[in-house]
Amino acid sequence: MGIRWLFAGWLIALGSPALADNAANLSSALQSARLELTLQHGALAGPAAGELQTAIASSSYVLIGEDHMSREIPQFTAAVCAAMAPDGLDGMAIETAPQATAFIAAHLVDGSAADRLAALITKYPDSVAFLNMRNEAHLVTQCARGAPPGSFHLWGLDQEFLGAAGWLLEMISQQKLSPEAASTVSRLRAEEARDADDARRTGSPLALFLVAANDNELSQAALVLRRGGDATANRLFSELVASHDLYAAHAGHRADSNRARGLLLKQTLLADLQQRAASKPPRVLIKFGESHLYKGFNDLHQRDLGNFVAELADGQGLQALHIAVLGADGSRLRYGGYARPPLVDHFSLATDKDYAWIKPAVDALLPSGWTVFDLRKLRLRNDLALDVAWERMVYGYDFLVLIPHLTPADPL
Repeated sequence: MGIRWLFAGWLIALGSPALADNAANLSSALQSARLELTLQHGALAGPAAGELQTAIASSSYVLIGEDHMSREIPQFTAAVCAAMAPDGLDGMAIETAPQATAFIAAHLVDGSAADRLAALITKYPDSVAFLNMRNEAHLVTQCARGAPPGSFHLWGLDQEFLGAAGWLLEMISQQKLSPEAASTVSRLRAEEARDADDARRTGSPLALFLVAANDNELSQAALVLRRGGDATANRLFSELVASHDLYAAHAGHRADSNRARGLLLKQTLLADLQQRAASKPPRVLIKFGESHLYKGFNDLHQRDLGNFVAELADGQGLQALHIAVLGADGSRLRYGGYARPPLVDHFSLATDKDYAWIKPAVDALLPSGWTVFDLRKLRLRNDLALDVAWERMVYGYDFLVLIPHLTPADPL
């Protein structure tokens, strides 16, 4: 027993300088791979701008993996839109549901999108994710206006948001329905309204129809709609059911819920791209939460949307550019409960339990502007023994943009 203890202590003693050396090597590598970025009049500027613009110009797919709901990251994304526009910007795919995205897309040009969204989420709280922030609604409007006329498509790839069932059922009720189908939809609408009242009293989204609806009841309603509903009614109801299944799986802590959501994102994007089949390769901006857009496996052990796009680009002979954009510290919004204002959280990446590994990059922040780390320069180096988290970042993203301080987005 004593011999094993001495042997283990000897290995630890030998390993300590190596660990120290590797930490120093990573710090040095990050410092040599960093450049300052600023925004000037909505455009990328500063020493990092050239590197980013060159990479953007050669890429058909530009993916921005973000920390959600800040003021600063939409500003960065708008600058990326502006950098893509001269070579063509066909569309933008975002972490919002198809119906919410179609709703705002119909009002991008006339400038009424934000006001119309505000009215919608007043009637149906929590029916729209992320676009319910004024900064995000303004961002997609900017990107649409900067693209060549008539070329821009806004795609929502995600499930419908928690409070969207009432809105979806209202739209279904407006379609061509048989008397049986109309009666079924009316009954579901009444049930949804009762669920929404329960959720409003408690603030718990688990009481909402999109989470709590009975599976058998939904299956029976789907059969009725197939007999007596038009194509639009059936498509909308299918989206409702698919969203319900995902929320129910997540609420039940099912291990496959993240995989199911990833499949939805991939399949929806592919269907959108195929529908937009054109004579030239697409140029698409994709903006999602950082976990979704890694090449390879993400931190949830999933091959998510980012990996799918990377492989798709490889198969098409095109280039995909992956940019992670995070704040070193600051304040951000988080869900505050159904029909309730969001809460504000203060954070520091260097002390966050999930992101403490990123502290060497936080320590390497430049004294002014935002810091861009060209992660491509850290790959395949014998002097860097990256831990799991850093290896995932270095090979999963091409650039890491660290913003010194994030401020929370502005709800509509």
